[in-house]
Amino acid sequence: MKAPEYDLMRAVEDRHWWYAVLRSQVQHALVGRLPPRGRLLDAGCGTGGMLDFLQGQICDLNGVGVDSEEEAVRHCHLRGLNTVQVGSVEALPYADAVFDAVLSLDVLYHAGVSEKRALAEMGRVLHPDGLLVLNLPAFNGLRGSHDAAVSGARRYGASQVRSLLEHSSFAVELIHYWNAWLFLPMLVWRQLSRMKAKLGTAGESDLKLTPAWMNALLISVGRVDAGLCRELCLPFGSSVFAVARKRERSTRGMQHGSY
Repeated sequence: MKAPEYDLMRAVEDRHWWYAVLRSQVQHALVGRLPPRGRLLDAGCGTGGMLDFLQGQICDLNGVGVDSEEEAVRHCHLRGLNTVQVGSVEALPYADAVFDAVLSLDVLYHAGVSEKRALAEMGRVLHPDGLLVLNLPAFNGLRGSHDAAVSGARRYGASQVRSLLEHSSFAVELIHYWNAWLFLPMLVWRQLSRMKAKLGTAGESDLKLTPAWMNALLISVGRVDAGLCRELCLPFGSSVFAVARKRERSTRGMQHGSY
């Protein structure tokens, strides 16, 4: 990701509605499913917003983080997240089977990241039956200037994410799209941004803060949307959210239904 994007991320992520909705989903996936003093790794933690939030919400959480960019880690340390270190998601600097949960939030789609190697490493550091929480951008039709600004190389369908996980020794417990309510407006907006790019207009990230009242409204609507998407498994949205369990390789290929 381009260096200025880390400064922008740090400036908006604690308040921006999209991050707030994602934090709610991750918290929902983790609460009641971690042991006392559970160990959690945020693999590709960016500027630390998610890790900071979870440590304030989940009692006795033992959270650590890793990011490949020194600028991101610097922001984490300024937050007081001193357990965050520089490292690659393809070669995690931790021993085998030491975490109860691993987060991978909008990381695998970045240019230069091997999905298979990264998932293999996340599986390596998880306890047997450990939890993986994954979020990824959805649908190539939604590619636009934002993807270029954050070095996003690919987008995913839910079936593709399921296949990646199951071929990496994970059993999928939950997978669904979310942010469905904004899918059509985003589709139009991103098509326009691609047209501008062809005309030579510089691409930029979509990360911008709206007025406080509008941001609060978007958080409320976004949380309702995420809950409906989780229950109804709607076939579209701007992101794919998945929860999976580590399985021994002998169980590869087992089929598990979503809930």
